[in-house]
Amino acid sequence: MGMFLAVWFLPQAWAVERLGLAGGFDPTLTWNYVILCIIFLVGGYIAGRGMGVQAIKSKTAEIATMYSEKRMAQACIVLIAVGAVAYVMMSRMAETTTYEGGWTGIIIVYATLAQCLVFGAALTFLIYLRTKNRFALILFCIATAVFAPVLFIAVKREFIFEFLIIIFGSLFLVRKIVPPRILLLAGCLIGAFIVNNAGEIRGYVKNNDSSLVGALTSSELIAQSTGENSKNTEKAPEVNGAVTDIAIATELGEYYPFAAISNGMVGRYFPAFIFGRDSKNSLMMSTADDNPMRNRYFANGATRTGFSDTFLAFWYFGVFCFIILGFFYGWTLNLALAGGLRGQYLYVSMLSTGLHAITHSFAEFAAALPFLFLVVWLPFRYARITPEENRRLQLALQLQSSS
Repeated sequence: MGMFLAVWFLPQAWAVERLGLAGGFDPTLTWNYVILCIIFLVGGYIAGRGMGVQAIKSKTAEIATMYSEKRMAQACIVLIAVGAVAYVMMSRMAETTTYEGGWTGIIIVYATLAQCLVFGAALTFLIYLRTKNRFALILFCIATAVFAPVLFIAVKREFIFEFLIIIFGSLFLVRKIVPPRILLLAGCLIGAFIVNNAGEIRGYVKNNDSSLVGALTSSELIAQSTGENSKNTEKAPEVNGAVTDIAIATELGEYYPFAAISNGMVGRYFPAFIFGRDSKNSLMMSTADDNPMRNRYFANGATRTGFSDTFLAFWYFGVFCFIILGFFYGWTLNLALAGGLRGQYLYVSMLSTGLHAITHSFAEFAAALPFLFLVVWLPFRYARITPEENRRLQLALQLQSSS
């Protein structure tokens, strides 16, 4: 987390201060709030790590005695198939339809279901590392092939880091493999460049019919992104938006507790194409449409960060969102380190979602949790070996050994 903040938040905060991007707004209030959020995040993480869990010593035996390999493979196939189909449908609708004010309608359903592709990739890679099951590796490669255009052509930052988390997180949790420090340093430098120049990289890929690899090796793009000719206002879009939001909210003294989370839940799970747009709108919590925050001075279209939306909802009490976030990931890391497949799957597949709570919106993170927990729970529920099946298995083993 500290490394991520170092390559994302600090460069943007420095650009805001050095270039005066905040205009007439004082960013000091934002810096103070961010420091408090980080302190509470670390405190929650330490508390979560203090939660004891029972270690599962035999990883392979766990799969053999607790889950049916055949049913687990079937669950992985369903996850990848649903995610792949939803991703294709989402991409087609995004290309052919113009959405003013953000996505709405059936495309939200496709976007939600497309996350199954990531979960399927994480589960199959973990199973392969734990059991050397080649079929699991094949499924992971299929999911990666579907995933590849998002990584190398669309250059979506969150998906790039999500994929890297699946690979390196799984290797660490299962095999205890840690990359060399020189590779970690190189990864940090490349990651910092991607995070802070994503728009320019996408433009280069589109205009030159190139890919992420081609963009990263282009001396022209590197010079353009780091030189004086680069657009200053694009160097800190998220953090500058947070500075603006927090300053305006403080000046107006208007806050809307739980409004963003509630509206996120309704927007994600209430199907307007079934019940009608009016029914859906009636469930939305109002946040005063005439509020100047609706016409922000710095409306750059970037995500506003979790610092912004928690402050707009709860004022300084928004720091408690970060203590919850830290506690959750401290506890899930304990589960993952215990050695169980379920704990490792939960941690690896949801870690990037936790980063979203900081870089994008805490409300989005909270609204996504019900679906994410469902996708984590369903494969294990379906593949579990029932007590009756376990008794038959033990009886068969006893008969085999006696004969």
